[in-house]
Amino acid sequence: MENTQNKRPFLKVADVSKSFGEVRVLDGLNLELAGGEILGVIGPSGGGKTTLLRCLDLLEPFDAGTIEYATLDAKALPNGRISKGSGEDGGEATTVALRQQIGFVFQTFNLWGDRTVLQNLTLAPCVVKRTDRAEAEAIAERLLAKFGLSEKRENRIWQLSGGQRQRVAIIRALMMEPQILLCDEVTSALDPVLAYDVLQMIKALSEEGLTMIVVTHHVDFAATLCDRIAYLNDGAIQQIDTPERIIKSPRNEEIANFLNILRVAG
Repeated sequence: MENTQNKRPFLKVADVSKSFGEVRVLDGLNLELAGGEILGVIGPSGGGKTTLLRCLDLLEPFDAGTIEYATLDAKALPNGRISKGSGEDGGEATTVALRQQIGFVFQTFNLWGDRTVLQNLTLAPCVVKRTDRAEAEAIAERLLAKFGLSEKRENRIWQLSGGQRQRVAIIRALMMEPQILLCDEVTSALDPVLAYDVLQMIKALSEEGLTMIVVTHHVDFAATLCDRIAYLNDGAIQQIDTPERIIKSPRNEEIANFLNILRVAG
């Protein structure tokens, strides 16, 4: 990966905390991500992985800290507020602009089951970005062909396999031309064969230089795909390192045991 030592981070998370009632889900979390970097995030259920992604996508307001987005010279603040680089209130327009640059692929697909594949893909560009329908359909056709789903363009979502639905969900996120893609356990509900197809799709995107954060329990795949892997539990990143170092030299017994469990389960 390109040396980014003297460059402004693509994304900077500083001391972010988030609680649901009495439960602290994120606890002073810190993270920096370089442009074009692929970060894998692993850790036990309830450790804060999905909440982190939802805060990054501005779906979930956080209680303390900041999230800085270099691409728009904007910063997310506690309780859903957004500021521009100048310090002024960014307002709803800045929030909408930021969210258009962040693609989110959900674990549960979140597709319109009664609509066709093509309709699912073109809805957001046409409504949110005011893209001409013919142009949106042309982009969708190109992406469907690229990922082997052209023949499914007129199928309803309920007619697709789980792996096909997940690939459509990824393409839907790509339709907005995001600068960063957040993937939340996108293979957890799939059998090994279907999971392989989805993981190969993500690998292809990484080779094109798309910045990504991938929450996954497939450590072996993360090791081949990601520049770094972060272990997240109790709302904080306990280790973030290259795949080789985190696998061969886990920082503590908890991380070592977690990796061993994943190896056995895999």
